Amino acid sequence: MLTWFTQLSGPLQWAVGAGTIIIALGILWAGITLLFLPLLALIQRLLSPVENSTSISDNDYLTGTLTLPVATDHTGEVMITGGGRARQTYPAKLWAADAPALTQGEQVVVVELRQGVAYVERLRTALTSDSH
Repeated sequence: MLTWFTQLSGPLQWAVGAGTIIIALGILWAGITLLFLPLLALIQRLLSPVENSTSISDNDYLTGTLTLPVATDHTGEVMITGGGRARQTYPAKLWAADAPALTQGEQVVVVELRQGVAYVERLRTALTSDSH
């Protein structure tokens, strides 16, 4: 192979040489990548936060204030103020059918937002006091 390459002349020798260098660099790059990729994945795993919790932080809840009261047979309205959202109002219904009625101005947690209706539950004081 070396004798074939030395018999070439002029631009053809340069083109074959450049092509060989490019292929060799590509193989070297692939080898380094395959060698260091698992090492980098291990380093990322070791340096990433180890907290894998299935609990929800207080910031993940959608909270709001009732602008109209909610009862079992009455649809009210809630203004969502939590969860990093802009203030939005939604029709509100009680999440549980046997839950007591909620009055205007009461703080609530949005349990589910379905078809434009917020299903709400009274915000428990334990929820807000546990995070402090």
